[in-house]
Amino acid sequence: MSLIELLIVLALISVFSYLGWPIFKPLVSYSSLQNDAWRLLSDLRSCRQLAVVEHLNYRFSFNVSEDSYTIEQRDATTDNLIATISTVPFENDLTQATDTTFRPKGEATAGSTIVLKGKSSSDTITITIFATTGLAKISS
Repeated sequence: MSLIELLIVLALISVFSYLGWPIFKPLVSYSSLQNDAWRLLSDLRSCRQLAVVEHLNYRFSFNVSEDSYTIEQRDATTDNLIATISTVPFENDLTQATDTTFRPKGEATAGSTIVLKGKSSSDTITITIFATTGLAKISS
C-alpha cells in the first residue's frame, strides 16, 4: 500500500465521519440526559434508604440557576444540619425542582417533580417523588 492510497483512505474515513455526525449527535445528547436523570434517581433512592436505616433526615436542595443539587444529612427531630454529603452538578439543564427531605419512615416531606432538559435538544426527562411513600420514578 502506497502513501497516496493511505491518504485517500484517511480522507474517505474523515468525510464519512463528518457526514455521519449529525445522525449520532442527538443520541449522544440524549445519553447524557439519561445519565443525569439516572444518577439523580439513584441518589434519591439511596438517601431514602439511608434515612430509614440511620433514622436521620436526608435533604435534597436543588439549585435551578446553577443546574445542581446538594445532599444534606439532618437531625430527624430538630432538622439541624449534620453534614453536607455532596453537591452534584448536572451536564444538562435543570428546569424545575422542589427541595425534598426524606424522613426516617421513608416518606418525603413533599411530593416533587424534577424536570431535566437536554442542553442541545428539546428532550426532557421527569422524575416524580411521591410524598406518602418517598418513592421516585422516572419518565421521558
